[in-house]
Amino acid sequence: MIRFIEVINETDFNPRMERTAQLGFSLQEVWINEKYVVNLREAPGYRKLLEEGRLPSDLNTDHQFTAITTNNGAVTETHIVVGDTPTVASRVNRGDKILLKG
Repeated sequence: MIRFIEVINETDFNPRMERTAQLGFSLQEVWINEKYVVNLREAPGYRKLLEEGRLPSDLNTDHQFTAITTNNGAVTETHIVVGDTPTVASRVNRGDKILLKG
């Protein structure tokens, strides 16, 4: 299990007035089992939210974000975590196994 800091979207969506939704985000610790990680990709939309000042002030403007997709049987989840994609990938792939031909 690997510990990451996840960005939680707590936006309050009003079903009658979608355009007046109040954006809200928080940071929370999440533990992810590396055996269930399906893919990693950059999450540039969260970088833009950070530049606009919509994410918590705990974050530095230089932070980057990665989307981690996990699949546990019939459940697929995407977690947005703090960290650039190569750094997150190196934490997930700590084993000695690498793809030789692909």
